[in-house]
Amino acid sequence: MTATCYINGKFTAQPTTGVQRVAARLVQALDARAAAAGSAGLPTRWVLLCPPGGQPPDLQHIECRVVGQHKGALHLWEQLRLPLAARDGWLLNLAGSAPFAARRQVCMIHDAAVFDHPEAYSPAFVRWYRLLFRHLARRGDTLLTVSAFSQSRLAAALGVAAARLAVVPNGADHLQDVAPDNAVLQQFGLQGQRYFLAVGSANPTKNLALLVSAFGALAPCGSSRAAVRLVIVGGSNARVFAGASAPADPVGVMRTGPLGDAALKALYAHALALIFPSVYEGFGLPPLEAMACGCAVVAANAAAMPEVCGDAALYIDPHDPPALTAVMQRLLDDAALLARLRQHGPAHAARYAWASSADSLLSAMPPGSLR
Repeated sequence: MTATCYINGKFTAQPTTGVQRVAARLVQALDARAAAAGSAGLPTRWVLLCPPGGQPPDLQHIECRVVGQHKGALHLWEQLRLPLAARDGWLLNLAGSAPFAARRQVCMIHDAAVFDHPEAYSPAFVRWYRLLFRHLARRGDTLLTVSAFSQSRLAAALGVAAARLAVVPNGADHLQDVAPDNAVLQQFGLQGQRYFLAVGSANPTKNLALLVSAFGALAPCGSSRAAVRLVIVGGSNARVFAGASAPADPVGVMRTGPLGDAALKALYAHALALIFPSVYEGFGLPPLEAMACGCAVVAANAAAMPEVCGDAALYIDPHDPPALTAVMQRLLDDAALLARLRQHGPAHAARYAWASSADSLLSAMPPGSLR
């Protein structure tokens, strides 16, 4: 009898941030693998279950099914409607959340941030996800994560052996076939301008306040501050992230809000460097995206970043603003350093492919889920 493997499509109705991007790319990679179902021993029936109003990725072999008739709270859809729709098969959850009551689940938990940095989130968010993750671990559901760092931190937080969490790294080749939209440079007045780029949400762990402070301390004249800008791409969600209001940005800082892949690729390609000072990352996709686009990367020497970026990034202490200011000044003045970082990045990013991620995921699926 052929197993049915359902996929939680809640991510198709959410704004695209890191976990939603990972879920979409993994589903697309699984879709490519499903074409060879007969010879590879994969299930012949994959079904992406989407809430009303969801926008699924372009799929050729995975069936898409809308569950429910009216838009409503996504959390209630995931907890009530989704497990009923998936009750006769396995349910694969790729975006960090899962139905509390569903059976036969495979759940990807991207990081242990609600345990390690609860101050970054709203109290309700922390309570729910701690409860959910502990429940999944106690019940024996198959657990996935994205890096050895997250595997170690989740094992400690959940009180399970590290082997309970299979590592499925992210890919970094999703911008490969995207044509850059250089109109974004004109839109934000960046044509012919030098700029540092930052990509991340308003999560306090992204450490953007430190970055803005370090940028503001650049020399105000000569070859540096007067001729460079800091462009910050990303959105916010007050229901999820905690934090006090920030002081006014210094001159030269521009916040674009969320942008699509074509605009983002153009910004990567023309930036002096991506600055990624996050104090906590389960994986950290923007540095690999930047490297794949030939952009130099400065990353924090914290959490998963050294594991993911290897020797292709320049590292900084994410708690030392003067050190970050000095690194930005160095990049402004050292063309040879910029050239080396830009040269090494693409080869490093090429080690991470979504097809390989899908293979790792399939290898971690429990016996009986794929037949």
